[in-house]
Amino acid sequence: MKSQVLDVQKLKKFTDEKRHQETIWSDDHARVSLICMKPGQEIITHTHHGSHIWMVMEGTGEFLSGKQVQTITTGQIVIVPAFEDHGIRNGSPENLVIASITGQGD
Repeated sequence: MKSQVLDVQKLKKFTDEKRHQETIWSDDHARVSLICMKPGQEIITHTHHGSHIWMVMEGTGEFLSGKQVQTITTGQIVIVPAFEDHGIRNGSPENLVIASITGQGD
């Protein structure tokens, strides 16, 4: 496999109905998805069997973990351990773009 440079600006897509999530790279070990949310869209709380990493590429959102809510913004990385409830909501008036990194099978 060759090295790759992915251009988020060219890959991001938004829909009015719900958040847009698309796998932009994967191999036998990991997957990178791009999540694009318009204002008011969200990812409901859920868990994974492995660690989950979100990189905020654009915008501001609300990271939900347990009963806590934390503001996250461009340039921040969110690391969620296995089996921890987590979700994200775009409560801002601007679009939110997140790169999601997980192990295959999660």
